[in-house]
Amino acid sequence: MRSFITSVSLAVAFFIAQPTQAQYSGNDDTIKVQETIVEKPKKSATTSSKTTPISTENKSPIENRNGNQTSVNSNLTSIDKHPLHPFQKEAMTFYWDRNSKVLVNIIAKGLKENLEPTFGSMGNSLISKKPQSIGYQYHFRDRWTMGLVYAWAQVKTDTLQYPDFDKPGNYSSFQYVVNMNAFMGTINYAWYLKTKPKSTMAISSGIALGNSRIDYQTQRMSYDTGTAYIPAFNGGINAQGIQVTLISIKQSFKGLRNIGYQASLGGGVNSIGLSVGINYTL
Repeated sequence: MRSFITSVSLAVAFFIAQPTQAQYSGNDDTIKVQETIVEKPKKSATTSSKTTPISTENKSPIENRNGNQTSVNSNLTSIDKHPLHPFQKEAMTFYWDRNSKVLVNIIAKGLKENLEPTFGSMGNSLISKKPQSIGYQYHFRDRWTMGLVYAWAQVKTDTLQYPDFDKPGNYSSFQYVVNMNAFMGTINYAWYLKTKPKSTMAISSGIALGNSRIDYQTQRMSYDTGTAYIPAFNGGINAQGIQVTLISIKQSFKGLRNIGYQASLGGGVNSIGLSVGINYTL
């Protein structure tokens, strides 16, 4: 009987111990699965939930600022790439030229040669107003311009003397003054254009047509206070004006705010030879 009870007790203990071991083994396996699948995703989810708003808040303004900066930089790059367009349609150019003295020297020489037979030996005529011109150009097409130009110069003879017949031994002192003016319309064609980041250059040819005038008058010297007779020579001549520009170069600089230089070679009523000056393009 005692051995039976012992056997039953051992059997019960065995069956009790067997499910317990299985349950413990199952719980151990469940815990391992939870650690692998549940807990780790929770940590990553928690981390991502905490970091996502921060990254959104931090990156969004930066991305916006970078986007704006990129847009601004692209605009600046496009501006820097082609900063000036001197012959661009609807642009305007104002210029001033110092013209060649060849034409006024010819007139001065002619005055001396014609007056010396009457007044005797005399000095060279003086260029009292150097030949100059100012102009305006409107770029009605990329390569074509039209505008206006006004040119002027003045030549004075050497001081001349004429006897005062009322006062023997006295002389009247005077000069002959020649003023040259021209007002014309211009048209030019640029057959070469070069645009660089810091400057632009154009080479062109053209023609100017309009009106020119030569005025001549007699001026008594300021220190001559007499009223004796002097051979006066006063009047003016109107004529058609023409100026042909064989070749002209114009360059503008970004660093000088579209101010540049120009030079042209040609001939006409404004000048004969080389003219140089400055320009400003709007």
